[in-house]
Amino acid sequence: MNNKIFNTEFEMSLRLLLVLSLSKNKNRTLDDLVTADFISNYSKEIGLSDSNLHGDNEFSFSEFSARRLLAQGAIKNLVLENMIKVSYSKDGFQYFISNRGQTLCSSLTSDYATEYRIYAKKALTYMDSKNDKELLNLFGQAASKSLWKE
Repeated sequence: MNNKIFNTEFEMSLRLLLVLSLSKNKNRTLDDLVTADFISNYSKEIGLSDSNLHGDNEFSFSEFSARRLLAQGAIKNLVLENMIKVSYSKDGFQYFISNRGQTLCSSLTSDYATEYRIYAKKALTYMDSKNDKELLNLFGQAASKSLWKE
């Protein structure tokens, strides 16, 4: 039996639900969700807070592609479990939280969930003020900066 819960689709599912619950009826793409989750966990690297929810990690930016893979599986399971809904637009597939997902999010009251919501709100506000190109540039700059830290 595998008792691993950290860095799993299950853990990613819960975080993505929290992000979607805070999205105020705005549909999010897979890349939006992964970016919001990454910024929520490593907001210090982006300059949005004084600390990272998941601690300091010199290789944080290398996690991004692995998180995207986890998110793909998590979204598939969330759709199958009727926790999120999917729609299609000119920008591709977009996701929004269902009533069932919202109910589950309301039951997530741990210290971690509470703190994650604080960081996720900051991340979503920040992302909504930027376009995709600006976010990509920001990630490139922040990743380069983290590589050259002493």
